[in-house]
Amino acid sequence: MKLNFINKAYIALALVLGIAISIKIITYKSWERYYYFSSVTAPPSYPIAIRNSYFILPFDDDATINTENVRAFNTTWGDEYNFAETHQALRLPEKLVIEYVSYRDKKFYKDTLSLPTAQIKQLFIAATKQNQLEELYSPRGDQKGLRFLIGIANNGNILVWLRGAKLEKLILKTKLQAYEPSRDDTYYEKPLPKELYFKKVFEQLPDSIKLKIAKGWDKHANYADSTTNYLKAK
Repeated sequence: MKLNFINKAYIALALVLGIAISIKIITYKSWERYYYFSSVTAPPSYPIAIRNSYFILPFDDDATINTENVRAFNTTWGDEYNFAETHQALRLPEKLVIEYVSYRDKKFYKDTLSLPTAQIKQLFIAATKQNQLEELYSPRGDQKGLRFLIGIANNGNILVWLRGAKLEKLILKTKLQAYEPSRDDTYYEKPLPKELYFKKVFEQLPDSIKLKIAKGWDKHANYADSTTNYLKAK
């Protein structure tokens, strides 16, 4: 009887572990995870200060978006951050959270934008089959994936591309409406008046760019409808 009880206990434990592992595999859904990198581009004549930017993934996860070039006011329209890296395979994004201020028009913009999830998934599947994935640096060894590029153009225009080897697909184009900032929106170490807040966040913007903008540089440009020349360069 004692041996029989122990055997039953082992069987029960094995069943519990099996169920737990199955639940973990189903919940993780490795077959729905992909490697990708994301960054932001903006025209040099329309500098911005990003306050927040990230992707919302299923189950309230999130994924970071690299904004280093834009924060350093060192970006050209259509160009990406040149060190694409990934740390793990992730579920594909469902929404884009974007929040920024524009130097040129002195306006605040923010929104949470829904992304075409079915289209994104199909692009990843097709890119895998057609050998359009590109190498992304990973500490665990380079991985194959695609790159999201978020374009922040003048007048609140937002564009999102998905890129790979000889692949560039515009997956979102929309326009944000400027809003009047609250006290929290102009917090910079402490609550500031709107004018002083702008001065602080654009303190590192080179005087040469400020002077060119003051003289009307690129005043009537329409970057939302311009090409990135990405595919031509390939």
